[in-house]
Amino acid sequence: MKMGWATIQVLWVMLALLSAATAGEIYTWTDANGNIHITDRPPQNSSQVESVIRYSKPAEKEAPSDPEPQQDSVEMQQAEQLNKQLKRLNERKTQLEKIIMENQEIIAAAEKDAAYYRKRSGSYARRNEKSVERQLVVLNNNLTTYRSDLRYVEEDISETEKRLETIEMNMKRLGGESGTSTPAN
Repeated sequence: MKMGWATIQVLWVMLALLSAATAGEIYTWTDANGNIHITDRPPQNSSQVESVIRYSKPAEKEAPSDPEPQQDSVEMQQAEQLNKQLKRLNERKTQLEKIIMENQEIIAAAEKDAAYYRKRSGSYARRNEKSVERQLVVLNNNLTTYRSDLRYVEEDISETEKRLETIEMNMKRLGGESGTSTPAN
């Protein structure tokens, strides 16, 4: 189905009328001269009407009378998200502390092995000593990385706790009850 230029114009005019009007009817008809008319008033001769479109403007939503509950709700959602984030950060902190302890135990055992091979003589002992020393370098680098990660996680925890505290203070100031609490570390 091809749409002619006149049809496209009719649709645009109808759309414009629909958006400008509040409620009513749109009448479409063609007069004796072949001109297309689109109006919100019916023609004098009702037999000329080709289509009638009834419309109504959607009811506007009422603005909330009290903006504080909405703000309180947003802050409650933020506090909930921060509590979840804080929980994840504390879990990561616990994980890193465990990894660091395990890594320290492995390093201590490797240092014992290295000391044992240093006391021994022969090529076998020297090869094993070098191997253990290379492992110690890797283990110490890993330990440094884990400690650095732990510092960053602790900083994130501190920042999140401050943000959460600020939100809870704002909620109390606005009269809302904060149902949130900072989880224990």
